[in-house]
Amino acid sequence: MTRYLVFGHLTIDDTVMPDGRTALGSAGGNVLYAAIGALLWTGEVAMVSRLGRGYPAELLELMAGAGLRTDGLVPTHHSRIRQWQLYDVEGGRTYVPLASAGTYEDLAPRSREIPPHLAEGLRGCHVAPMRLDIQGELVEWARARGAVVTVDPHYDSVAGQADAWRALLPMVDVFLPSREEAQVLLGDWPGAEAAARALTRWGAAIVCVKSGADGVCIHRAGEPASLLVPSAVRSPVDTTGCGDAFCGGMLAGWLESGNLLEGGLRGSVSASFVAEGFGAASALQADRGQARRRLEELTPATT
Repeated sequence: MTRYLVFGHLTIDDTVMPDGRTALGSAGGNVLYAAIGALLWTGEVAMVSRLGRGYPAELLELMAGAGLRTDGLVPTHHSRIRQWQLYDVEGGRTYVPLASAGTYEDLAPRSREIPPHLAEGLRGCHVAPMRLDIQGELVEWARARGAVVTVDPHYDSVAGQADAWRALLPMVDVFLPSREEAQVLLGDWPGAEAAARALTRWGAAIVCVKSGADGVCIHRAGEPASLLVPSAVRSPVDTTGCGDAFCGGMLAGWLESGNLLEGGLRGSVSASFVAEGFGAASALQADRGQARRRLEELTPATT
């Protein structure tokens, strides 16, 4: 039985920080970070992606050993994605792919390749940032199987794409743009709550505007008030993947608890574990007991 599917990319990241610290050959990618976020709150999470040629077996074993299902990783002849991830002193980040790396387009999952057994017992699907037409295809696949669907847009797929998003969002249960993505879609920045309200009018049932250290604003269409969820990150080492982890944690946390605010809080906790180390490996070592304790610490701040 599969309760949750996460669609996206797997990568291998060579990270360099401004102070000279490095982490080479780390498992990464939005599908992995989002799946880690969900796994903290449920036991059945499968990643769905194209598995690039040459992706290290030991990294896949690390994921499976932590409890993530890898039977949705479909082998392909395209080379794996490996990239330098370079941080600068102002907090900016630049990605430089290796000459041998496959492309994000080539390694994005396609609905026709999803193993049929993964639709059994399916409850929720998260579609991580990818090209917009690929995201739309995966949303349609998930909706046709009765799953709750959450979507995180890719920054490169928002500029000039308002009409396409207006067409897609009525099929989306939760839309999770960053502050920057919401601003590009709307053409200005009215504030997180106003942005979330505006995007629900585009058709999404719920909108979560992610604002990094400033937390997340959650608005459900038709409700008078919005929810503000604080960041749970305290001692960040590498914030790569935090937004993805929030998305996965929010989906599983919301559906497992039946409470939208609880879902947002669990998403925030998921993101905090990802921020505490380089790559996904350290977050894979977190357990649900740790997550529950951190959730209890975060909850009083919202009451």
